[in-house]
Amino acid sequence: MLDPYIDGRDAVYWFKTVKGEAIRVTERHNPVIIVEPKPEYTVDNLVYLFEEHPFVVSAKPVKRFTSIHRNEIAEYVEVKIDQAEDLDEVTKYAERLKEVKELYNVGLIPIQWHLIYRGIQPSTLCDFNQENGKLIDFSVIDDSESFEPPNWKSLIIKTPEKYRIDKIQILDGEGKEFETLEARENLVLQHLNMLLLEEDPDVLVFDDPRSTTRHLMSRARANNVELCLGRGGEPWRGRLIIAATGYWNTGLVGLIERARFTYAPIGLSADWEPGKTIDSRQCAEAVKMNVVVPGMNGGYGFKSSAWDMIRSDRGGMIFSPKPGLHENVAALDFESMFPNIIVHRNVSYETVTEDGIEESSPGFMGGFMGEFLKRRIWLKHLRERFPRDSEEYRWCQQRQAALKLMLVVVYGYSGCYSNRFANVRVFQEINRLSRQCMVQALRVAQGNGFDVIYGPFDSLFVKKKNATREDYLDLADLITAETRLPMNMDNHFKYLVLLTKTTDPVVVAANRYYGRLMDGRDFYRGIELRRHDTPEYINQMQREMITALFRHDTVEEVATRGVKEAQDIAARALTKIRLGKADPEELIISKRLRRELKDYDARQPHIVAAMLGERSDVSEYILMNTEHSNPYLRVMPASKLDGAHRSYDRKKYSQMVRRGAWNLLRPFIPGETNIGTKLYESTKLESFS
Repeated sequence: MLDPYIDGRDAVYWFKTVKGEAIRVTERHNPVIIVEPKPEYTVDNLVYLFEEHPFVVSAKPVKRFTSIHRNEIAEYVEVKIDQAEDLDEVTKYAERLKEVKELYNVGLIPIQWHLIYRGIQPSTLCDFNQENGKLIDFSVIDDSESFEPPNWKSLIIKTPEKYRIDKIQILDGEGKEFETLEARENLVLQHLNMLLLEEDPDVLVFDDPRSTTRHLMSRARANNVELCLGRGGEPWRGRLIIAATGYWNTGLVGLIERARFTYAPIGLSADWEPGKTIDSRQCAEAVKMNVVVPGMNGGYGFKSSAWDMIRSDRGGMIFSPKPGLHENVAALDFESMFPNIIVHRNVSYETVTEDGIEESSPGFMGGFMGEFLKRRIWLKHLRERFPRDSEEYRWCQQRQAALKLMLVVVYGYSGCYSNRFANVRVFQEINRLSRQCMVQALRVAQGNGFDVIYGPFDSLFVKKKNATREDYLDLADLITAETRLPMNMDNHFKYLVLLTKTTDPVVVAANRYYGRLMDGRDFYRGIELRRHDTPEYINQMQREMITALFRHDTVEEVATRGVKEAQDIAARALTKIRLGKADPEELIISKRLRRELKDYDARQPHIVAAMLGERSDVSEYILMNTEHSNPYLRVMPASKLDGAHRSYDRKKYSQMVRRGAWNLLRPFIPGETNIGTKLYESTKLESFS
């Protein structure tokens, strides 16, 4: 299933067959709401009142569970409405009736409710029969062991940042140039229409789908061009239209995982905030369990004293890092800690009470999280069978990362005021259990002679002289047995450097470290190399510094010869900047813009660069004079660079290079000012090494 949507009285499905054929089928759609009568009225009263409404097809009594506790059944009225555009009118009518106490099964978009009731998710593999475009029947085919993307063709469309569209750049799904259309506006739009007909893509990717597609259609009408971004003569539908941000960050397979989780079309759910995705899944699970879905008015609440708040609302556990250089370190990681606590400890909205966790029946939260947790762990382990640079590894990684985000958000959303089923004590209980497990893990590690040098939330960094990989795996098994939560070895470091805060070398910093793994790869968190906006010049310097540090065989050599060699690399990099010999192309800073340019008031460098450049979604620029009084003369867009340009803000870039070097060497040298104090007259300025 490629693109489902509601059109008038019909639900429309665009299917892409395994043979590559795009097929459009429809079936009748009737929105449904559930209505609860006030105690003094009966369901028969409501049935009569709704049957009188001209937009209501039918009204009948039904029995549903009153809540996710599933310990009480009550009678409600199921109201079936003629078409989606009448839904608001009938809902307002229901809210005006004095006989109505509450409305249920509202709040999602019509296509979501339709797919939930039908039990079919977007992108699902189906077997269906149709006659004259009308769906006769369908069945869902289990493709849970599939990780490859569907056989869908993607095109990335880039339009100019100006009113007239006289140039359109087309890229293929991998970002490689496919074709560039450049001519008079009417010819460009005609060629685009012909290209869509000839290539027949399934996915269209735009930097800003909403504004770009509207502008394209507006300019097409102005030029008397019948442009169809959709299929079968439809202006929009039959293809997925998605944002470039989600396409690149999550991958198409990641967006598919999100759509299946939410029961919402891929193009819609791609940009939804996390809470909306969780709400969608919870509604689907409640319907599946025959529970009425309450409105967005919050869930459970308990009175809490000040002492209860101090005792319960404490967040996760962090064991402070021991800064400096360490040898033979294993990072042991609780696998999906919070989701596993929910599933295996029966933590749920209805099971967590003032007196603890009710164990007599399985919880609602674990019921719907279990299958996604299982799939995420399966994908995480499956990816290790493939080379890291393979497509298969990337698909597994993108899918498991999308699932990881949603599973973690369930924990954060559990106590949110806007959650239909919220119970703030669930959030507190998950934190309490996670702290308990971390303390248990610490005691097991120390009890077996391991030194714990860091413990961020759901991981332990441990070391022991002469410990082998098998020793660390055995420790993970002992912790798993003690905590009843799965723990694995995430990484095995030959060398690991734990860092202090940039702003204060005395204060330790969470998630800021770098090291060399036993397999020879470098691994890092919280340094410039991990940031997308770091210039390549600084990235290259840090890579060479890390290589120089860890090329040695002993900790003593790393701390002496390695540090000296890394300082030399930093000094040469700094000298090259000061002398103006660095290539400006390597000094480009890249920042992604999250809003329209007109929505920014401040004239920060990346905003000004985007205004001066050719793109509004990504700002790429070099710093020219950050102290200039005119913000428009402080930067230069990367698009304006040419081979002859050599100038840049040497002072600012020198500060950035020095800070980048010191961020690596903080445990070894006393202060940032000691970076690059010696100039190397005989240095080859073409490279650092």
